Amino acid sequence: MTSKLPSAVVAPRKRPLGSLVLPVLALLIAGWLGVTNWAVGGPLITVHAQEGHGIKAGDPLRYRGIHVGAVESVSLEPDLSGVRLEVRLDPEAEALARRGSRFWVVRPHLGLDSVQGLETVVGARYLSVLPGPDGAPPAEEFEALVEPPLAERLEPDGLRLVLEAPSRFHLQTGAPLSYRQIQVGVVTDVELASDASSVEVSVYVRPEYRLLVRENSRFWETGGIEIDLRLMEGLSVEMESLRSLLVGGISLATPEDGGQPASDGMRFRLHDDAEPEWLAWRPTLPIGADLAPDFEHPPLERAELRWKDDGVLRRGRSRSGWLVPVAGGWLGPADLLTAVSTAREPGATLEVGGRAALLDGEPDWSGGGLARRALPLPSTREWVAPKSALGDARDCLLLAGGGGALRSLAAAHLTRADDAWRVADSIGFGADWHGALVLERESQAWIGVLLVDAQGARVVSAQGVTD
Repeated sequence: MTSKLPSAVVAPRKRPLGSLVLPVLALLIAGWLGVTNWAVGGPLITVHAQEGHGIKAGDPLRYRGIHVGAVESVSLEPDLSGVRLEVRLDPEAEALARRGSRFWVVRPHLGLDSVQGLETVVGARYLSVLPGPDGAPPAEEFEALVEPPLAERLEPDGLRLVLEAPSRFHLQTGAPLSYRQIQVGVVTDVELASDASSVEVSVYVRPEYRLLVRENSRFWETGGIEIDLRLMEGLSVEMESLRSLLVGGISLATPEDGGQPASDGMRFRLHDDAEPEWLAWRPTLPIGADLAPDFEHPPLERAELRWKDDGVLRRGRSRSGWLVPVAGGWLGPADLLTAVSTAREPGATLEVGGRAALLDGEPDWSGGGLARRALPLPSTREWVAPKSALGDARDCLLLAGGGGALRSLAAAHLTRADDAWRVADSIGFGADWHGALVLERESQAWIGVLLVDAQGARVVSAQGVTD
C-alpha cells in the first residue's frame, strides 16, 4: 500500500505594514534633499564664449578671489560658433547675475605689471566676473570677454594720451610704458587712424607718474631685439625686457624745460628710436599719487627788473624772478626788490603783472638774500609766510608761476650751509626758477625760497619776513 506524499500549498503571505515605511521614508528624504539643494542654490546663468580655453564642469566662478559659483556644464553652441557655459551662482552672489556683468576665462595672460593667471598653468582654469552697474536689471545670458577687462584696472586719476606712429611697431595691448626703465604706464589700444594715414597708440599713465609727462616729452618704441654686428667689436644684442619682446614697449623722456604738464587726450609723436640727447636728459620731476592735478598753488607773479647803466655806453640790463604776496607787500629775491645803485636816472623799474613801479630807497625788509617791498599793484590773496626755520634737509617741491610749474628736489641733493640748503651742482636750475617757492614734500607747507645765481642754487628760509 502506497502512501500519498504531502504537497505544498502556495498561498500569498501578508507583509506587515511597518516593513514598507523604511524604503518610502528613504525615498522621501532623498527627494526632500534634492529639492532643498535646488532651492538653496543661486540662479543658473548662461555664458557664451568664443573659446573654452580648457575650462570644464566643476571649475569655479570667482569674484575678488573668492568662490561665488561653479560651472555646471560646458558644451558647443548649436551652430558651432562658440562655447556655452552653464554656471550656477552661490545664493549670496545672486546680485552678479545682472545686466552689464562681465565674465572671462582666466588663463596665463600678460597683464599690466606681470603675467596674470599664472596659477592656471598647472592648475585648473576658472571663470572670473566683474559685476554690472548698481541697480541694473537681472539677466540670465552673458557674452564672455575675449581678454580680461583692462580698463577696470586703470585708476580714474591717471593720464590718457594718444601717440601717433607711422606703423604698429608690433605693439600690443598691455605693452609697458617706461621712464628710466621703470614702468609708469601701459598701452591700452592700438588701431589705425580714422583716415588710415597713421597708427594711433592709446597710452595710460598711472596717477603717481602723470607729472613726468610734459608738453615737450618724447616717446619712442623700445620693443623687440636690436642686433648690431661690427667687424672689430663683434655681435651686440640689446633687448629691453622679455615682456617688451613679446608685446613691444615704449619709453618716455622729458627735458629740463619740459613745459607744462600734459593733459588728458594730448597727442605726441611716437618715434622709432631715441635721439642721443634724450637719453642724457635729467630733469627733477615730482612723482607720487599724493600730488593731485588740482594742487593748490600760491599766487606767484613773474617780475622783471630793468635799468640802464649810468655810464658812457648806457647799456640796458635786466633780471627776472618770482614774487609772492605776503602781509606787508611782495616777497622775493633781494636783487629784484632792491634799487640798483648804478642805474641811470630815474632808476630801475620793476614790472609785475603788466604794471611798472619805480624802485626808490631800501626795501621794507631784507635778509638771507630775500626782501619784502610794498608795491602799487592790485590787491591779491596773501600767502602766509612760514613760522619755522628750514631745519634738516628733506624732500621738497618747487613751485614757479601761478599755474605751478612743479619740480621735485630730493633731500639727497641738499647740503646744509649756514642758514640755507645748497643744491647739488648736478641738479640744474635755470634763471626761470629764481624766486620759486620751496614746499615740504610730505606736508606741502611753505618752508623757503629758491635763489639762483652765478654760484648755483640754494634754498633760503622765509621765516620772519612779515615780523
